Amino acid sequence: MSSDSFRDNARKILENMLSETPKADRQQLIDAYADLLTQLYAHESHRLLNDVIEDARTRLDARLSPDPVRQTIAGVQTTLQDLWNSLWKD
Repeated sequence: MSSDSFRDNARKILENMLSETPKADRQQLIDAYADLLTQLYAHESHRLLNDVIEDARTRLDARLSPDPVRQTIAGVQTTLQDLWNSLWKD
């Protein structure tokens, strides 16, 4: 799930909440939709953490590889990622 789809899913949840019948218990509605948003956030956080762990595992495997080409590629990837991160810091 990308950040765009996370936003889209959160928007759908909020649209559903706003379209619920006006006679619904407001507190129950808020609790139910807060739970849905929490589940959506947990799912997205878990996916992002898995991506980070997989990337770290791949880089570590490349750095520990006896193949000098893989080690060089891992070094270049790390350098480019560090450069990218420094450009997008607030």
